Amino acid sequence: MELEILYLCEKEYPTLSSSFTQSVMHSHDHPELSLIFSGVAHYFIGNRTYSLKAGEAILLTPGTNHSVIIPKPNNYRDFHLGLSHLDGHLKESTSASTDGFLIINFNENRKTIIELCNALVQESNKRQLDYKIMLQTLTMQLLIHLSRCIEHGISHETQDISSFIYPDKHAIVKWITQYIQENYMKEISLEMFAKDMYLSQVYISKIFKDETGHSPIHFLIQTRLSIAKNLLETQSLPIKEVSRRVGYEDAYHFSKLFKKYYGYPPSDVKNKSRLVNN
Repeated sequence: MELEILYLCEKEYPTLSSSFTQSVMHSHDHPELSLIFSGVAHYFIGNRTYSLKAGEAILLTPGTNHSVIIPKPNNYRDFHLGLSHLDGHLKESTSASTDGFLIINFNENRKTIIELCNALVQESNKRQLDYKIMLQTLTMQLLIHLSRCIEHGISHETQDISSFIYPDKHAIVKWITQYIQENYMKEISLEMFAKDMYLSQVYISKIFKDETGHSPIHFLIQTRLSIAKNLLETQSLPIKEVSRRVGYEDAYHFSKLFKKYYGYPPSDVKNKSRLVNN
C-alpha cells in the first residue's frame, strides 16, 4: 500500500493571549505524528498527562483520544503530519504500545529532522512538478530517522495534571468569570467546567471561592440576575422573555431566584419602570 500524506502543517505560538491554549478532546482515524521544535506541550491521554519538550515527537495511533495544552509563555513551535498508514519499525513499535501512542526523543537527529520537516513544508507550499513524489520521499526519510531514534529509547515522562498545566489559579478563575460573562445565556454547569479543564468540581469550586468569595454557580446566578434587572429597568420586555434572554427557560424558576436574591419579584421592577416611563 502506497503511503499517502493526508496533511502536514507547521504551527507557531510566539505569544498567547491567555495563560494557556487548549484543544478539545479529539481523535483521528489515521496515524498522526507531531514533533516539538521549541517550547513545551502537555498531552492529556487516558486520564494521564505527558509533557513533551523540544526534541521530542509523539505518534498517535488511530482512535486515540487526546487533548493538547500549550502554556504561556512558551514560544511554542511544532510540526504535524497526518498519514494514511504506518509501515516497518514504527508500525511495530506503535502496535506494541498499549496506550495508543509513542513518544520519541529525536534530539540527536534534531537538525536533520527539522531540515526534513522544513523541506516538506516548502514542497507542499510550492507544489512544483512531481511534488507529491518528493513529499513521499521526504516523509519516508523522516520516518526512517524516527525509527532509528526509537532504538535509543522512548521517554514517557508524566506529572500530575493539576500541578503543571494550571499553575496559575488566577488564570482559571479569570477564564471562568470571562466565560460566564460572555455566555450567561447558555446552559452552564460546574460539571462542564470540570470536564473541559480536566479538574475536579470540588477543586474548581474551592479556588474560585478563594478568589471571589463565591462559587462559580453563585457567580453565574448573580451575573444573570444583574443583567435581567437591567433589562427590566431599561426595556419593555415580558418577564418570560427576560428570563429566556439570561438563560432561564422556566420563568417561574427565574422569578423565584430573582425574589430570593433581591427581596422582591421581577414584576415589581417592571411595574416601577412602567410608572417612571409614563
